[in-house]
Amino acid sequence: MTMQPISSSFTTSAPELAGSELHGRPIRRGDTLYYAGDLSPSLYQLESGLLRAVRLTPQGRNLTVRHIRPGDIFGEEALHGLNRTHQVIALTDASIRPIHLQHLSGDELWKVTRSLSAQLQRVMTDGVHIQDGELRERIARYLLNLSDSSLGGRHASGQPFVRATHELIAEGTGATRESVSKLIGEMRDDGLLSPAYRCITLTAEKDLRKLAGLS
Repeated sequence: MTMQPISSSFTTSAPELAGSELHGRPIRRGDTLYYAGDLSPSLYQLESGLLRAVRLTPQGRNLTVRHIRPGDIFGEEALHGLNRTHQVIALTDASIRPIHLQHLSGDELWKVTRSLSAQLQRVMTDGVHIQDGELRERIARYLLNLSDSSLGGRHASGQPFVRATHELIAEGTGATRESVSKLIGEMRDDGLLSPAYRCITLTAEKDLRKLAGLS
C-alpha cells in the first residue's frame, strides 16, 4: 500500500482568536509544557517550532502520540474539563499562545474544531505509519516526515537532514532504541543515511522514499 507523507498541508493557518493572548510564550527545546494529570485551564496554539505529545506505556516507555506543528491548536482536554492526558514536550525552541475558552465566539470555536479535526487526520495517518511494514520502512517514513518539520532542513548540497536522536525515532516508531540504532547503522552501510551527533542526513532521499512506500 502506497502511503502519503504527512505534510504541513494538514496544518491549519493560525486564526486570530479573541480568547488568545496577544504575545506568544517562549518554550526552550527539551522543556515540558505540561504533564499528564495536570489541570487543563486553557487550550494552546503553537506559533512556531515543533512539539510532541507523549504517553507512558505500561512497559514504562514513552510513545509519541502526535506531533504538534505551527498553527495547531491543542490541549483539547480543556474542552471537557479533564486533566491533561499527555505530556507535551518541545522538540525545538517554540512559541505558544494560551487560548481562554470563555472568550471564544461560536465562529472561533469552529476554527478550533477544524484544527483538531486536521490533527486527528494526521494522528490516524501516523498510526498506520507506525504499524504498517517492517521497522526499517517505518524509520524511513518517520525521518522523511521529520525532515519536513522544524526538526529538519537541507544542507547546502540540497540533501535533507533531521535533528533527532535514536531515542526520539524509537518513540516515534513504536520500537526500542537498540533496534533503531542497529537499523540506522545498517541503513548507513547501505548508503541511505549519514548519521552524526543528533543529526541524520538523508543521503539517498529517493531510495528512502521508495523504501517507505512514498514514491
